[in-house]
Amino acid sequence: MNKSIVVSIVFFLVISSGLYSQDFPSYDNNDLKISYGLFNPDQFMNVESAMLNKQFDDLRYVRDNYSSIGNIFLSYSKLNRAENIFWGATVGYGSNKSEIYYLGQYAGELKRVFITAAAEMQYRYVNKGLIQVYSGLGLGITYVQENLSTSPIHPEESSGTIIRPGYQINVAGARVGNKIAGFLELGYGYKGIVNFGLSIQM
Repeated sequence: MNKSIVVSIVFFLVISSGLYSQDFPSYDNNDLKISYGLFNPDQFMNVESAMLNKQFDDLRYVRDNYSSIGNIFLSYSKLNRAENIFWGATVGYGSNKSEIYYLGQYAGELKRVFITAAAEMQYRYVNKGLIQVYSGLGLGITYVQENLSTSPIHPEESSGTIIRPGYQINVAGARVGNKIAGFLELGYGYKGIVNFGLSIQM
């Protein structure tokens, strides 16, 4: 988390330095992004599932020792005529692992794979030369495939699926560069709390 704090400070310093430059209109109407996100909500929430509830019907299980590869997303959006709103869509993949304990005993390793598809909107309120600053919202569906490995108290492997609403609240994002640029976003949802990557505007 210390690295994310440093990145956040640099992020807001870049924004501040850009607010004094002259406004430049943009005629790059299409935006293609590839991004990597950290700290998915599943890391902080004990998300129940029908599969787990079936295996431990008294619900006295807990999840511990969480690890994740993060979230990879590909997004496309198009700029409106007023040049302040991008509309588009995104698809993404993520996975994590954790351990399930039942009444203090190890009950198996839980693996979850997430596939998300969503519509997204970004409102760009600063467009100054190399710097663009924006906020946004995404709404869609997340499909989760989960598997629980065997253990002494859970002798058979089990699997299940979860389908749930997917959302992303992008509190603040900054894009620095010309047609090809880097960007950093701070928010909460399917892309995680910190999301960064490469943007190509055409």
